[in-house]
Amino acid sequence: MPASIQMVNDRYQSTIDRKESVRLGVAVALINLKGHLLLERRSDVGWWGVTGGRLDAGETPVECGLREIYEETGLRLAPDQLTLFNVYGDPLDSRVLQYPDCRAHLVDVVYFSIIQCPAQLRLSDESLELKFFSAFDLPNMLVPPAIRPVRDLVHQGLVK
Repeated sequence: MPASIQMVNDRYQSTIDRKESVRLGVAVALINLKGHLLLERRSDVGWWGVTGGRLDAGETPVECGLREIYEETGLRLAPDQLTLFNVYGDPLDSRVLQYPDCRAHLVDVVYFSIIQCPAQLRLSDESLELKFFSAFDLPNMLVPPAIRPVRDLVHQGLVK
């Protein structure tokens, strides 16, 4: 069952109190040949987001993107299949994540990749569902840090 709006708002905040750590992440917008965007319904809140995750120490952003895509979908991509889209870090986009014991300011490097859709995608423990969406049927319950990148992908004509 998806988390309530209040629960998501409590978790994803937009105010900085200068006690946050900075957490660098990488997201990869997988777009099929029809221009539809793959989103994952996350197991932690039941809301939809772009595939990706935290950058590990010693890892490049491209390596992180490739690892996260494999972990979350089972797809193996090559480095030259990722194109840098943008970097997102504005706290006003609800990029301050409240954990039970700390707060983190999320900064995400976002890549995109145009892919031929495989017959089968593999779910990870972090996702309940993987689904491609057109620009006209995007879900309402996007995790807040995904809203601006998804909107920008549509605005740039990558997601149709």
